Amino acid sequence: MVAPPPLPFATNNQNHRKGRAVKLIVATIASIKFFATTSPHREASKSSQKAPGMDAGNGNRIISGSGSRNSNTDGRSEGQSHVESQQGSSKQHSRYSIATLLDTLRSWWAYLNQLTSSSPSKPMIPDGLTLEEAAQYETLLRVVEARRADGTKPPRVVVITDLAKDYDDLAAMVVLKELHRVGCVKLMGFIANLMPAMDRARFGRGALDELDLQLIPIARGTSGFPESGFKKHKILDYEFDCDFMADQDDPRLVTQKGEDLLLRLCQDAIRSGDKLTLLLISSLEDIFTFSLKYPNELRAAVSNIILQGGYTISEGKLEPDESANNNRYDFEAAQKFHTFMQESKIPTTVYTKVAAFATPLTSQLFGEMAETKHPLGKHLRHVQTFQNLAFYRSASSKDPKERFAPFMDQEWFLRNRSSWFNVHHEPGTPYPKDEELIPYLTKVVIYDALAALGAAGSDALHDLNVLRIDDQEASIHKIVGKAGPPSDPGINPEQMALVLSALLKGSLLSCQQGIR
Repeated sequence: MVAPPPLPFATNNQNHRKGRAVKLIVATIASIKFFATTSPHREASKSSQKAPGMDAGNGNRIISGSGSRNSNTDGRSEGQSHVESQQGSSKQHSRYSIATLLDTLRSWWAYLNQLTSSSPSKPMIPDGLTLEEAAQYETLLRVVEARRADGTKPPRVVVITDLAKDYDDLAAMVVLKELHRVGCVKLMGFIANLMPAMDRARFGRGALDELDLQLIPIARGTSGFPESGFKKHKILDYEFDCDFMADQDDPRLVTQKGEDLLLRLCQDAIRSGDKLTLLLISSLEDIFTFSLKYPNELRAAVSNIILQGGYTISEGKLEPDESANNNRYDFEAAQKFHTFMQESKIPTTVYTKVAAFATPLTSQLFGEMAETKHPLGKHLRHVQTFQNLAFYRSASSKDPKERFAPFMDQEWFLRNRSSWFNVHHEPGTPYPKDEELIPYLTKVVIYDALAALGAAGSDALHDLNVLRIDDQEASIHKIVGKAGPPSDPGINPEQMALVLSALLKGSLLSCQQGIR
């Protein structure tokens, strides 16, 4: 008997659940039908249906009489015996197939009744996802249930981010919101750094409110740069082009500083014994400064650090990658904080651009998010185009100092951030100019969203099957995405893309459908 799958977690309505079960029943029937029609017994039965007087095995005419080469003691030819034997096997197989089909249908009927008779008080999986995407939710919800059963608490996550600078910071927040909603993580707070930090905090406050996270605190951080040799971040037009920013005088922001928020969260964690996970997806200036002032609190409160950036491990020593933008803001701070992590023996995982570029996401995802009509979905779709155009203009500069990074030239952008080289062009075809590039802006690279998923916990990452870093199990410092040679993304690319797509879309859909 083919057993039905385990009962899936509740979706938003019974019709969707019933429809899903019916599809599975149809698939089961099709499988049994295929088995029945391709059975060796059935093929043998077909071959036995020859013209009268023909050998069922080879088609030779059977000669009757005492001189026949095929004679049995009971007077029947071997061919006749073979036909009867095969017909018996065919009948037996038919009975087996029918019995199996009926048994399976009874199981599926009981399963369908389970689905439709139980009306969940709190549906967890939003409508509008594909079956594959919904399956990722079921995996996460099983992880959550397993933790509850053995008393394991979800990771308590504190995020330092430069919201609005790039679309991937907001995408990371959208992913984190959904992990928080289903109980896979517990969001404790955000710190928005990089000048103008107050505006980034306002952006984040508005985004959190749109995601039904009104009670999650967010505070303004530092400029992101060192005080000596101060640099000024050039604000681009798309950064704050939205209608959901919090008011200047929002009382939740006016008095809240990032350092104060982080200190309070660390002190609370020490008192309760519930350790924190730090998610660092922007300049390391804030966390480095905090580690100088409150090293003991940081060591006592933090059990795990997830970074977007890059480092190498040489003779057990962590060395930040200077080509990673989050390290470049204040490279000296990055060096010293990596030393702090190493000496404090705090487990860390870094997600690099190698992993991000290997994740096959396209602009279709942002299009589907915009179709949810959620303000953040529409904003991400809008910003994706304008951010990439601004990036391309910078990459096209002949002066390396004018680029986002010296090595990120025009060809680098076209290969890594567009589909230009995936399309045939005649030799000598010039690179596209400015808005000529728009049709080729089909790639979505969300560095920070990968790191955000990394905060879900090792059990969730294992069950989701998104990572491929088994060779690093012995180390407390892990790298997801190595440049090589040979290059190793450290992920299962298609699965990573599927999980992120599910959470990004599902996060907005659950808001629109009122699922808390």
